[in-house]
Amino acid sequence: MNITKTRKIWFAFSGALVALSLILTFALGLNLGLDFLGGARWDLSLQKDGKPVVQKTVQEFFETQKGSILTKTPKIQATESSSFLVTIENISDEQLHTLKENLSQQFTVTENSFRKVDSSIGKSFQQKAFWAVIFTLIGIILTIAISFWKVPDSVSPWQFGIVAVIALFHDIIILLGVFAVLGYIFNIELDLQFITALLATLGFSVNDTIVILDRVRENLKKANAKQNKEDVIEMSVQQTLQRSINTSVSTLLPLIALLIAGANSIFFFVLALTVGIFVGTYSSIFLAAPLLLLWGKKR
Repeated sequence: MNITKTRKIWFAFSGALVALSLILTFALGLNLGLDFLGGARWDLSLQKDGKPVVQKTVQEFFETQKGSILTKTPKIQATESSSFLVTIENISDEQLHTLKENLSQQFTVTENSFRKVDSSIGKSFQQKAFWAVIFTLIGIILTIAISFWKVPDSVSPWQFGIVAVIALFHDIIILLGVFAVLGYIFNIELDLQFITALLATLGFSVNDTIVILDRVRENLKKANAKQNKEDVIEMSVQQTLQRSINTSVSTLLPLIALLIAGANSIFFFVLALTVGIFVGTYSSIFLAAPLLLLWGKKR
């Protein structure tokens, strides 16, 4: 398959995926977790009169606390029989103490774990996560541009950095779109683990892209007068194709094993990595190198 000759198909496919992901992200929104919004999260085991409690009963209790202590309806997720993960808004320690007392009056409570994040810390995490991604992308452009400084006149060194970052934006947007849908359907939250998976995805994807672009650079230096830029780029992609696929498959196999048999606490972290690496491999092969043909000299 000639990837560069069919580049318009891949550009259209990627454009459709990005557009759909953007629409879904803005329409459904991102379900930000405790790390970014602040609040408190309880892992509770509840009984009433020695009998297990159903989720509806717990929801009814917290509804009675709205107005006096709470202003928003908490998120309640049943984890196992009579155990619930309860996420509430950020409230004062006095209000939290009162809420615990009210809960103890209604149920026999076993507190398995408790975590509180102040809203100001949550906003700080949002800002730091945003700038971490931005600085990563800027660093990638500069690093690639400097590394690829001595290239033939047919390609600018900045092109290599820019096409790599376009491919990374493609990966980020699609990953956000996937998790916007998962958050809407399954109430999956974006937390610091997701940001870690996102940055790891960027690192893997750009590594794959650099291998291909480096081969393009070397082949452009060796190209003779009969070879145009499209032929050289296609040859470079084909030369690195097997390596890219093998690297991705060897990385995805243990991740899939973790999805099937790993701990529940890391399931969505691993899922983000799996989706990100799959999309990143696609963009490195079918998007990054062909983008070099969009501007510059043809020879």
